[in-house]
Amino acid sequence: MNITLSAPPETIRIVRQWADEQHTSLNQYIRDCLEEKATDVQRERQRKAEEFKQFLSSLHVKMPEGWKFDREEANARR
Repeated sequence: MNITLSAPPETIRIVRQWADEQHTSLNQYIRDCLEEKATDVQRERQRKAEEFKQFLSSLHVKMPEGWKFDREEANARR
């Protein structure tokens, strides 16, 4: 997927020069940063899910194997 970024020219110049010194490109550096952030977000979501499961187990509530939270179902009026 392609994206367009806007940044001050001086910032681009400085980071592009740094990337060149690291034997990479500005584009690759930005891709690496995005991948790292995505990994961090996924790890945090997994940690919160595990924390929630532990909380439920402390309440002695057992969820069926493979159960996933469904916002629509939880908010359905019956």
